[in-house]
This record gives sequence, structure tokens and C-alpha cells, in this order.
Amino acid sequence: MVDIKQNYSLKELNSYGFNYSAEFFCEGNSVEECHEFIDFCLKKKKPIKCFGEGTNVVLTKNIEGGVLRVSIPGRVKGENIVNFGAGENWNEVVLWSLENKLFGLENLALIPGTVGAAPVQNIGAYGEEISSTLISLEAINLKTNELICMNNAECKFSYRDSIFKLENNDLLISSIQLKLSKEPKTNTSYKSLNNYLIRDDIDPDYATPFQVCRAVTSIRNKILPNHKDEPNVGSFFKNLTVKKENLDELNNKISGLPYYKNTDGLTYKVPVAYLIENAGWKGHKEGNVRVSERHALVLIADKGATSDELLGLSSAITEDIYEKTQIKIEIEPEVI
Repeated sequence: MVDIKQNYSLKELNSYGFNYSAEFFCEGNSVEECHEFIDFCLKKKKPIKCFGEGTNVVLTKNIEGGVLRVSIPGRVKGENIVNFGAGENWNEVVLWSLENKLFGLENLALIPGTVGAAPVQNIGAYGEEISSTLISLEAINLKTNELICMNNAECKFSYRDSIFKLENNDLLISSIQLKLSKEPKTNTSYKSLNNYLIRDDIDPDYATPFQVCRAVTSIRNKILPNHKDEPNVGSFFKNLTVKKENLDELNNKISGLPYYKNTDGLTYKVPVAYLIENAGWKGHKEGNVRVSERHALVLIADKGATSDELLGLSSAITEDIYEKTQIKIEIEPEVI
């Protein structure tokens, strides 16, 4: 019998540490336990929210209905195919893949969160995204409690987006299947990664997956505050993806604007951190919340902070950037 708790505090299950509660809570350690809790909520006609490690969510209220923490384990290795349970820690499976000499995830090292959350956000870093290795996944329909399989195309991946982020989406990812490479080819095209390797006397063209993983880990540790020490959700705002004509317009408005050509060869990524820092927000503090001194995309909640303070600072930044550049920047984490 699955353990279902009532009025359960979610303070320890969201990286900002906001103390809101769930009407009903369950930790699903298997697909069967998830099915059982979903059935419980369906019979009570209660909505369901799914959590992993809570590293990409902003809680703003108590949650009516059920909260299901997906903790399904599993690591299965084939020839070059791997299957991971949704509850596995993402960074741990990246390191496990490297240990098993399967490559392709090294650029995504040290991204916080679980395996199940990775496709939702289509996590990406240093020139790679999970969508480039994902073959398929299994998910549970929260409305019917049916287990389904979806291929890569059906996930409708785009930059930091997928079908799982749609407002009417009711799918819980239970496991994913990735196709990795047995050949130690690496992607070192991202400028900051390339520069780091050169400074470390490593030729980027001949960098091994292990060297890339160490470099990415070192860079992230240097520029991003640890959410366990300084509560945050990583990048609070999405970077911009623009076409060439839009990029030319931005270059005319903003001096020294950095940009990177995306792998599709047609669009460009513009770092929003540059816009925020250029507008004077880096290190800015309002009440108990602040913009990180280390990275302008990161909003930190100090002791005593509220979700209202955090979203107030976010709105102030968004409005200021729009006034100065006519660019609308978007929030990256899920606000509940």
C-alpha cells in the first residue's frame, strides 16, 4: 500500500525553500506506486502535480490536490542504448555513462535535477541538449493513469521547451531511453568551454569526453552558486533565440552584444545575462532577494524571502529590460 500523507510541507522539496504544503503527498518509488497514487487522486477528483528534486520550480501557494514526487530508480546499459528511471539524479547518470564509456552527455554535467525533469525542460548547456540523444520515453497520463511510450518527435522539443510544458499537458515521465556514442567524439564549439580548455593547455579539437566533463563542471562551479548554499533555480530567465534579421536589429540597439549561432544554422542565441548585467541588475538586492553577483541570470532567495519578493524582483527586471531594449524576456522555471 502506497504511503499517502496529508497537508505535507514541501519546504525541503523546492530549492528556494518556500514553506508551502500539499493537500496530499506521495513519493512514488516505482511505476506501480505512481499508478496507485494517481488512482487515489482520480477517485477523489483531485489534480496532480509532479515533482522531482524541485530545482526548477517556484512555489507561490499551498497546492490543492496531490503532489507526486517521482523517485523511480533504474540504470540499464545496452550496447550504446541506456535506460534511466525518472527519479535518478541527472548529474549522477552523466558520470555513470562516462564510467561505462558511453559518450554524449558530458556537456550536460552538473545540471541539477532528476532524469524525469530533463526532457520537460529539454535541458541544454555548452552547445548540447538532451533532445539530441533521446530516442523515446515512457510516461503516465495523469488523466487516464495509462502508461504510454513517446518517441523524440512526439515530445516536440525546442529551446528549453517540450510538449510537457504545455498548460494542458498531463503527463508524468517515468523513464527515458537515450542513444549514446561509443566513440569519444566531443562538442567543444561553445566559446566559454573552448576558451577554458585552451587555458588548461588542452586542444579543444582533441579534448576527451572526460576532459570536457571536468571543464564543464569547473565552469559551472565557478559561475553558478550552489542552490544548497544560496537558494536558487539556476537560470531564472531564458536566453533569446532569434533569426538573423532580428539579431541585426538587436546589434543596432545594443553595443557589444554577444551571440552564438545555434546548431540549426538558422538562428542565434543571445545571452540574456548580458542584457541584465548591462542594465545594472547584477548583484542588485531588494529586501530578502537578489541577483547573483556571480551570474546575472540567477535570482537568490536569502533567509526570510517570500515568493512575492522573488517574483517582484523578476517582474522589475523584465519590465526594465523591455523599457531599455523592447525585448521581452521569459521566466524559465515553472511557477506554481
